[in-house]
Amino acid sequence: MSTPENWPPEEQQLHDAMHRAAERVQPAPDGLARIRRRTAVVPMWRRPVVLGLAGATALAAAVIVGGVILLDGSDDDTPVATETSRSPSGSPSETPTETSAPSSPPGTETAPPAQTLTVPVYYVADSGDGLRLVREFHTVETNSSSVWAAVDEMLKVLPTDPDYTTLWWGGVNVQSAEVTADAITIDLSDPAEDDPSALEHPDLAVQQLVYTATAAAADAGQDGSLPVRITIDGAPAGELFGGADVSEPVVRADPLEVRQLVQLNDPAEGATVPSPVTFSGEAAVFEANVLWELRRDGEVVDSGFTTAETCCEFARFEMELDLEPGTYEIVMSESDPSSGEGRRPMSDSRTFTVE
Repeated sequence: MSTPENWPPEEQQLHDAMHRAAERVQPAPDGLARIRRRTAVVPMWRRPVVLGLAGATALAAAVIVGGVILLDGSDDDTPVATETSRSPSGSPSETPTETSAPSSPPGTETAPPAQTLTVPVYYVADSGDGLRLVREFHTVETNSSSVWAAVDEMLKVLPTDPDYTTLWWGGVNVQSAEVTADAITIDLSDPAEDDPSALEHPDLAVQQLVYTATAAAADAGQDGSLPVRITIDGAPAGELFGGADVSEPVVRADPLEVRQLVQLNDPAEGATVPSPVTFSGEAAVFEANVLWELRRDGEVVDSGFTTAETCCEFARFEMELDLEPGTYEIVMSESDPSSGEGRRPMSDSRTFTVE
């Protein structure tokens, strides 16, 4: 180690100059603390540059979140998704995008809402002159057409009136029902061919379906005079029940030949009604004369007659009775101009309760 005696002249001059400068310095009271602060190690997260970057990042995040909340709270209420995309530099970026409500898969249709319909349904009854068509009105919940609902009811639901029955059995289903300009097309699953009632009355069984379909179309404001085309699993039916030719669309048979000549519409079987009670229906009777009997516990308690609007063709009749509370049976029938020499007069009856 060299000593001042051995220093060269240049080092000795530098030493003397620094010594003189140091003698002129007056330290401040906090000088040591200031030196320590300048020389201390500062954590990375507290350095000014890093704090500046963190603040900018937080601000950007707040802007993005605020934008998402603003979109999600819009009047449209459309769900908002965040789609990740790539910027030109290759770094990921997030862009708020609107997503529409999921649509139905291609080729599918949304079923219409269910509605309450009152549809006419034809059955058969022993009229005294063989089986004839009779009618009830059924209220159903359905999302299908009136024609489909009425035919489906005829095939699957028994009549309310115990005097009525049906010629269709065997779990037949309606595949479709369509009303076009030239026909009402009813597509059925394959009906059973071994039902003795249908086999004995094949044409009347077909008329039961035809009358139901055409009446339902008319009630729905469509053309009830159209013929009915019957198909089985989409193919022409050809023949039903071993004898009814349905290779061509089938029209309604003459109502005087296939319908019961007295038909009650109101009250319905088993109905509870207030007094006075209104009785209405249709009749095709001699001199438009409709006879009636009111029975209670099997005994006739009153009788009389009313008149249909016209003679000898189906026409409306209506009458009213003021009755005490209780359960009654009303029987409406045609007169017997043959005085017992001809067939039994046709009639229709209802059991009902007066409140």
